[in-house]
Amino acid sequence: MLKKLNIYQVLKFVCAAVVIITSLWSLAYPGNNRLASLFIQLFLSLLFLFSGISEFKINRKTNAIVSFSVSLFAAIVFISTLLLRKG
Repeated sequence: MLKKLNIYQVLKFVCAAVVIITSLWSLAYPGNNRLASLFIQLFLSLLFLFSGISEFKINRKTNAIVSFSVSLFAAIVFISTLLLRKG
């Protein structure tokens, strides 16, 4: 099974695992989870970027464009959250 996966699919699974772990961490320890939300936003952006690259390589251009646009939106939210950070 692992031989059939390319590098983008492996990176996609790693990013998905990080998103799930940090989401569970923020649910288990409620309170000030600014760092967890930043990690979630960053890795969601990377997840959709790698997903778009995988879809583009399979010639599913519509799905790739949607994944790239969601990745761009998540990256913009991540960057704006970093720039608007308060204390």
